[in-house]
Amino acid sequence: MTQTFTGVETVLLDLDDTLWENNLYFVRSIRWLCGVGRSHGHTDRATVALLNRMEDRNIPHFGFGYDSYEASYLAALRILVARSGLENGAHAGLRRLARAQIDFLRRHPILWLPGVPEALELLHRSFRTIAVTKGHFGDQTAKVHRCGRAHLFHAVKVLPHKHESDYLGMIEEFALDPGRTVMVGNSPRSDINMAKRAGLRTIYVPHRLTWFREMEPIETHDPPTIELHGFEQVPRVLGPGGGAGDGPPG
Repeated sequence: MTQTFTGVETVLLDLDDTLWENNLYFVRSIRWLCGVGRSHGHTDRATVALLNRMEDRNIPHFGFGYDSYEASYLAALRILVARSGLENGAHAGLRRLARAQIDFLRRHPILWLPGVPEALELLHRSFRTIAVTKGHFGDQTAKVHRCGRAHLFHAVKVLPHKHESDYLGMIEEFALDPGRTVMVGNSPRSDINMAKRAGLRTIYVPHRLTWFREMEPIETHDPPTIELHGFEQVPRVLGPGGGAGDGPPG
């Protein structure tokens, strides 16, 4: 028998790679960078390792977002070009193409994951739905506006990080009852474990392309976690609670 959560009033929803595709576009940009590397004698593994080192350097200063990724991406390209001994003109041409990759990341159309729009409609009718996303405020709110279904979120919260303290801050800000709140997401680190530490039940919906920095074993302590095969199953595991109706509870 499938486990269910009852007594739920509020559903916190991760966005990227939970509701819509996100890392897919980063993976494509990395493939382009690897192609540049291969054309100049660098293995894909070496190129990816170089990009990761640039991110290790930039994320602590710039946080998560397209500006941070662009800085790392262009720095990695510059090093690849320098190692290859290319002239400045060749670097300038590659840099323009690299910026085109980043520009597409910033404006790509929203590609919903299977069953999400329908499930989100159901959740909105019965629960208080709050989008909880990590990254740059402008980047993330732009995606919410582009998705065409912003009205299905009773609120949107953009966090620079998703730590236990950030979830505790949200509980206070939105006057949430932890025992009646569930967090749904694809990231074991940010969406599940940190929310569990803040006292929230969680629903884990894996994504095939979850960023490696978000992967870690899911903690087994209470509050419990339900793992599902797809977001369309989320409404099925949320039993009757205090939020039934056409709007947020209360």
